[in-house]
Amino acid sequence: MNEFLPGAIPLVPEHVEIRSLQNQSSLGLPQGYLHMWVDMFPTDVPAPPAVDIKPRLPEQYELRVIIWNTDDVFLDDVNPFTGDPSSDIYVKGWIKGLEGDKQETDVHFNSLTGEGNFNWRFVFRFDYLPTEKEVVYKKKESIFSLEESEFRQPAVLTLQVWDYDRIAANDFLGKTLTNIIQYLRLSASSLVYSQTFMEYL
Repeated sequence: MNEFLPGAIPLVPEHVEIRSLQNQSSLGLPQGYLHMWVDMFPTDVPAPPAVDIKPRLPEQYELRVIIWNTDDVFLDDVNPFTGDPSSDIYVKGWIKGLEGDKQETDVHFNSLTGEGNFNWRFVFRFDYLPTEKEVVYKKKESIFSLEESEFRQPAVLTLQVWDYDRIAANDFLGKTLTNIIQYLRLSASSLVYSQTFMEYL
């Protein structure tokens, strides 16, 4: 392009052009941007069909997580009857960005070894862009926002282990963050992931 128009910016390979808008009264300060799609065709053959450049729409997926058990969890309490260390263990889980869909297991009371048995299923439904490998969700940016904005996050599953207390605040014991992309098993409409975990801070 430079040989025909000296000083011009070269075209990018995928033909998507973003050009800054300039004004002589504010040199060097962009006054916005123009997005273009540039195609060049010979005139002696028919032009190919138009390319669909609409943004990809997210697909609906379902993530299933089975919490089988925990092992060697830190014993945060003391058994009032025996004086031995113990914990009342339960697990929380959610997908990053979708904290409003946080789920919890039941409580394994009075664990003396750090072992907790659950066989509990979490089911998370979410919108997902396979090409971008991102979860898509909408929420209001603030309490003053009139409309919801779209956000994207990496597909990360958060699992936390807590000690349940009847009177005081529950105690955080440990967590694991899992990039669920590596466990994807795709089908026509679902994503299934099952993992037994335990990782401590």
